[in-house]
Amino acid sequence: MSARLVAEALSSLEPEHRAVIVRAFYRRESVTAVANALELPESTVKTRLHHGLHALRRALRDNGVMES
Repeated sequence: MSARLVAEALSSLEPEHRAVIVRAFYRRESVTAVANALELPESTVKTRLHHGLHALRRALRDNGVMES
């Protein structure tokens, strides 16, 4: 998978979804660490991760990076 295509898919996300995905998966921060850094409840971070990952998968499929 091309890093450029992943970066494009990430950039298409809502900023609040992109922020938690980058911190959780690229920086390998825990949900607690992300919540503390962004001053959010952990439940909000988990919800944003869920919705953000769903949107990221959709963007990758739409760009032909992933299969349905």
